Amino acid sequence: MSTRASSRLRDARVKAESDPTPSLSSTTNTPTVSGRRSTRTPRTIVKNEDGSLDETTLARLKLEADEHRQALAAEKNNNATPARKRSVKEEPGSSSSPGVVKKSKYATKEPVGWETTLDRIREFRMQNPAPVDTMGCERLAEVGDHIPPEVSRFQTLMSLVLSSQTKDTVTSVAVRRLQKELKGGLTIQGVLDVPNEELNSIIGAVGFHNKKTIYMKQVAEICKNQYGGDIPDTAEGLIALPGVGPKMAYLTLQCAWNKNLGIGVDTHVHRIANRLGWIKTEKDGPEATREALQSWLPKAHWREINYVLVGFGQVLCLPRGPLCGDCPVQDRCPSATGVKRRKVKIEIKDEVLDEQETVSGDVAIHSIHKTEENVDEKVKVKTEVEESPFFASETTQVVKTELEDESNAQLFNEDGEISKSNLMEESADIEDLVQ
Repeated sequence: MSTRASSRLRDARVKAESDPTPSLSSTTNTPTVSGRRSTRTPRTIVKNEDGSLDETTLARLKLEADEHRQALAAEKNNNATPARKRSVKEEPGSSSSPGVVKKSKYATKEPVGWETTLDRIREFRMQNPAPVDTMGCERLAEVGDHIPPEVSRFQTLMSLVLSSQTKDTVTSVAVRRLQKELKGGLTIQGVLDVPNEELNSIIGAVGFHNKKTIYMKQVAEICKNQYGGDIPDTAEGLIALPGVGPKMAYLTLQCAWNKNLGIGVDTHVHRIANRLGWIKTEKDGPEATREALQSWLPKAHWREINYVLVGFGQVLCLPRGPLCGDCPVQDRCPSATGVKRRKVKIEIKDEVLDEQETVSGDVAIHSIHKTEENVDEKVKVKTEVEESPFFASETTQVVKTELEDESNAQLFNEDGEISKSNLMEESADIEDLVQ
């Protein structure tokens, strides 16, 4: 080291020892990035004879520097603007996490009095059997000690695949034939081994049997290779299978895996839920109906709602010509067909004729039966039928017949007395017009 350099180093040391302001290496009270000052306790600086820092001091200062950098980094992260959280509310049934779904645009408010309506329908179902009670897809799989659980689950899935666009009675026959006629029964290997022509022949009665033959083969292959001879246990895995939609997926989870993650909505559930006014997704399809129902219906009812409404739709709330007169919730259903009747009164010498009401279909006809009386008032017969717009496919009949002064003359004989025969003929003509 040169004489000039040694002199400068010596002057710096003297200045550092005499300067009342502590240096960065020997003090705390140093400003941080955030502007606050540190409160560390001053530490003793140990130097060698030549004025350099000893190894212990250097190691300690290096450690403190590392800690200081880490503290600055942590402080920077804490002060950073947090990432905007997703505003979508999550509910049970989705793919992001087990049993959770994003809030649907079809979500709606809980309808008033739905519990009473459901209780009445449930009571009706208990007293009136339906095809789904014995031939529903969840009842077709073989069970027992001699049937492996994975075989029962596969049969449930196959039953649901075959049920699309097919009545339960037809699906039931097809599944029973598969269980009896396939080698080894209705199993994954049994479906893979049977020739396509033979499989297609067995299920030939179901709708779209040609496509379903291909679907069954593909599903069996996927279950064997990707799921170890079993079926998927998630909605995503099931929906990914050929020929399997959301309805089949959620029903399979309920029946095969005992997982209640969603409502199985078929044509009956879709139709009846809209007729009852619970939701307004008539034009949006079954999947919209599922999301709307799940937005307010308690999860405890998700499994039973399919069974209750399907049977109700099979025997009473039919797609066309629902039997509203026998419906236990007719007074609560905004779509129930109804008849508005206006009673017609004919005054004859301050006396009111007895009326006999005859109902023909949905049209109320009032027939008047009275003999030999003088009529001073006009005779009017009006019948109206008011039907819900929901049944747009059915013809709305509005029959309105008025018998004014000119036509009234035909009801009287030459003596000015009412003619029973003429009155009955007029009544018959009105009935013919209505029919």
